[in-house]
Amino acid sequence: MTLLRTIAAAGLVLATGTASVHVARAAPQVERLRGTIERVEADAVTIRTRAGTAETVRLGPGTRVGQLVPASLDQVREGSFIGTAAKAGPAPGDPPVALEVLIFPEAMRGAGEGHHPWDRLPDGSGGPVETSMTNGTVRGPEVETSMTNGTVAGGPGISGGAAAGGGRTITVTYQGRSLAVSVPPGTPVVALEPADRMVLVPGAKVFASAIRDGDRLEARSVSVGKDGLTPPM
Repeated sequence: MTLLRTIAAAGLVLATGTASVHVARAAPQVERLRGTIERVEADAVTIRTRAGTAETVRLGPGTRVGQLVPASLDQVREGSFIGTAAKAGPAPGDPPVALEVLIFPEAMRGAGEGHHPWDRLPDGSGGPVETSMTNGTVRGPEVETSMTNGTVAGGPGISGGAAAGGGRTITVTYQGRSLAVSVPPGTPVVALEPADRMVLVPGAKVFASAIRDGDRLEARSVSVGKDGLTPPM
């Protein structure tokens, strides 16, 4: 009887320990990296991030590589498929305010379609934000943002009408819904073009979306700014 109790207790400890291992292991997470390429290898790039850390990102067969080029809001037309990171409007009920606009190539229509939380991004729109005083390396104030990927609907903002303050308002439709977004003057607008891995060179400014599984980062996509352009998303 004592032997059976010992075996049972050992089994319980083993089961509990196994369960703890499963609980402790975090599920793979999406990470968005912004920074400058430091090193390029056959199957990986090392990125010096905005925070100053070095992250090595693996490049797999399915990793998409693109190049970001300067564009203008005049290139955003009815039917364009775009993505826009935006902060909350200045007052309740106001439309969100775009911090950047990305024009996708037609081949990527539907990519990431929807509206969801994004990251904290530098607030370059000139609007008021909560701030604090810190002595150290200068970085602009940041705000919580959302990302909306969808198709541009027709409206005053697309046909050339001006919104308050000289900006424009565009309506983005996605998954049967629509969202009006205010685009202030000077908002960065870029277009994504297909590219190969030849654009991955030391010194290039990049935005990478990767999956972290433990200590390993596997890139889903890497977008490089052309001629030193810093990806605004």
